[in-house]
Amino acid sequence: MPDQNKDPEWSAFIRRLFQEAEPYLAVRGDMAHTRVSHDYALILIRQEGGNERIVEPAVILHDVGWSALDPQRIKSAYGIRIEGNAEAEKINRIHEIKGAVIARNILLSLCYASHFVDRIVTIIERHDSGNHPASLEEQMVKDADRLWRCSEVGFWAEVERQGVTSRAYHQRMIARREEWFFTKSALRMAKQEIKKRGNEIE
Repeated sequence: MPDQNKDPEWSAFIRRLFQEAEPYLAVRGDMAHTRVSHDYALILIRQEGGNERIVEPAVILHDVGWSALDPQRIKSAYGIRIEGNAEAEKINRIHEIKGAVIARNILLSLCYASHFVDRIVTIIERHDSGNHPASLEEQMVKDADRLWRCSEVGFWAEVERQGVTSRAYHQRMIARREEWFFTKSALRMAKQEIKKRGNEIE
């Protein structure tokens, strides 16, 4: 979702950041997820405000930590499987911690401003496990990440990856949407997308 109003230097940096993240995202096949989440992040920035210098890099790098885990091991850490599963929660936490380290290294290698790096790394380190976002930017990163599961490509990808029926996954989204999202814009988009997925199932 290119933004024609963006600073060309910033757009070039974002392209470079995707390139740097790609090898790490390839381990779990997360590039599609990252791009969809980034698209949602751009919408949230326009509608909610927030600092794009924090939100965009954090969204692009939030899942690089999966690259530090065995692909077979991380299969247990998807969506529904993580709830009430201590081992899955442990694996999920590792990907946050490892991801924060990798993200810091990538950003510093690109000479990114250190005061932004610290805030981005903090968001990545708790983007799944933290329930009390400390800033609007953290809320937006969490919301953009979770909106993936409501999108057309994300919904059907997660149904297949998690081994659940489309109807069961759809019902789970309806039941959990109010607790998943922090910003009004994200909840509004989620409700719209969930309705579309219901029509697809029918």
